[in-house]
Amino acid sequence: MPSRKNIQSTMILIAIALVSARVEAQTRKLNIRTKHGIPVEEQRKKQMERLARQYDLKKFTVTRDIMIERGAINHSYPLLTLNLRFLDNDDLALSAYVHEQGHWVLMERHRGDNRSLFDDLQRTFPNMEVQTPAGDGELRSSYLHIAVCMLEWQAMEDLVGPARAAGTTGRVDNCESKSRDGQFA
Repeated sequence: MPSRKNIQSTMILIAIALVSARVEAQTRKLNIRTKHGIPVEEQRKKQMERLARQYDLKKFTVTRDIMIERGAINHSYPLLTLNLRFLDNDDLALSAYVHEQGHWVLMERHRGDNRSLFDDLQRTFPNMEVQTPAGDGELRSSYLHIAVCMLEWQAMEDLVGPARAAGTTGRVDNCESKSRDGQFA
């Protein structure tokens, strides 16, 4: 049986490793700008900067260039743009962020895999509704959106845990209808 001194030494080493891992795992500074410079856009900017300090977003961040714009629809390209929804809910704001970054993951890290991914998804879900509100009206992007929603789901589970993630994923975009319809339950 290990001695009390050995257990204490081991616990101290684990604590040091965890603290140093946390220090090294910080999100690189995001380049967040506001479109109009109005107070609510600045509020959203501060919220996202705070969330980037609070959570390790490094592995979920492809582009660090972000625009905050009142009245915009969240979108990933050409510049990741976030609207003012979810100013009162950090989990949903975080979910919107990782959702849009998920589009960048497919575009930048897996561009060459998108054709086979689309084919696999279409075989798996042959009769998926692609017209709004369930999809975006376009066959290919609606199917690839399943992968983006799964990336969002996995990121949120990793960041806030499964229980809180279940309360956010799908409320940001049209992922909810895909999940509800059993397309990735």
